[in-house]
Amino acid sequence: MKKSKKMIIRLLTLGDQLVFSLSSFMLTIILARFFSETEFASYGIGMSIALTIQGVQRNCYIVQNAVLLPQIIRGRADKVLGEQAVAWLLLLGVEIFFAVALFIISDNGYYHAIAVSTIVCSLITTQLEFDRIMFIKHEKYFYPLIASLALLILNCILFFAVPALKITYFGTMGIIAAYTGLKMLWLFSAIGKPDLMWGWRLLLRDLRRYFAGSILGTIGYAGHNHVPLFILGAVSPPLQAAVFVAMRGLLQPLNIVVRSMDIIDKNFFQEHAKGSKGGVRMVLLRQMAMYLGLSAIVGVGVLLFGEKVVYIVYGEKYAAYSGILLGCVLIFSMLAVTFPLETVIVKSGKLNTYNYFRISAGIVGAALAFILCPSMGALGAIIASLGGWVVSIICALWLVWPILKKNKNPDNDIPNKKAVKAVKAVKNNEQSNKEIIKK
Repeated sequence: MKKSKKMIIRLLTLGDQLVFSLSSFMLTIILARFFSETEFASYGIGMSIALTIQGVQRNCYIVQNAVLLPQIIRGRADKVLGEQAVAWLLLLGVEIFFAVALFIISDNGYYHAIAVSTIVCSLITTQLEFDRIMFIKHEKYFYPLIASLALLILNCILFFAVPALKITYFGTMGIIAAYTGLKMLWLFSAIGKPDLMWGWRLLLRDLRRYFAGSILGTIGYAGHNHVPLFILGAVSPPLQAAVFVAMRGLLQPLNIVVRSMDIIDKNFFQEHAKGSKGGVRMVLLRQMAMYLGLSAIVGVGVLLFGEKVVYIVYGEKYAAYSGILLGCVLIFSMLAVTFPLETVIVKSGKLNTYNYFRISAGIVGAALAFILCPSMGALGAIIASLGGWVVSIICALWLVWPILKKNKNPDNDIPNKKAVKAVKAVKNNEQSNKEIIKK
């Protein structure tokens, strides 16, 4: 692929992510300004639950599809779409069942808001990466941007409509849910009709291969990234959970941007690395440096303007807690640098091993949250999350060390046994892709 075309793809994808980030940010402002702290906290908890579910989905079939060649995805588009449709409908059915049961057995409005928030956030997150991957693989580069623009326009309308028409929290969530349903139908109309029978078979196959590792990896990831918020919501007043959600929400647009960049990086990783140890190491280090540089810029911006930004966005409501924002930046930096490490881990066939290792990170994060949240509130949750992320990064670096390690003879770059095995896994993956294309 020509460099000019790659640049256009990157710019369109970045534009899509910026617009989606702005729309997500607009929704955060709407919820923080026009609804109670309890409802805003319930949205944050619902989003964390949804992202935990997305982690299972991502490890089961999203990442695997992201690193495949476009020709392969286009050749099996109806089956892959079927898998997404089956997974989406099953998840929606299970969540609705539990929400209805909760409404029947409990009259606690806080729990009701969490249940509804979880459903709506799940509808959003389980589409996000999959839709972009499918559009990019089918060279429909403008389509994600159009979808994000539609969501931005919707949220801008809601910004004025919610206070003017006195739309309730549940009404707002219902409007967002309707958008996600229309977006799913648009994907099918643009790419192709989903084959539900084959989708069911693919889902069962991927669940057999990756579900156990995905569950463990997601538990580990959630243990240090989402469980601290769950614990905070259980042992502290809703205000503390709302503060955590508010500060994290300010960086949510950037999280979405780096996820978008990661999709493009994964799409071209195989082409750039060319399967050699030196090539993989060069691409990995370049991507890690790029994400760390972006994180440093964000950190400097928060140090200089963090307090003003919090005041402008949320007013006086959360201004006293702007110092927590810096901890959120550190979490963001660790998340960003994990993406290129994850790519190499997947290409080396070590995803399940990585997921098993991350259990230790989840244990550290959850344990610190239990200890710190009762006395330190939102700050304790931030520290707990950071502790888990440090362990997670160490696990990832340990698995890719055979690739990162430079040999004493740089001219020959002769790999050691572990490196040979890692690079061999990458080459075998590429050979398998070529055989599928021939068939």
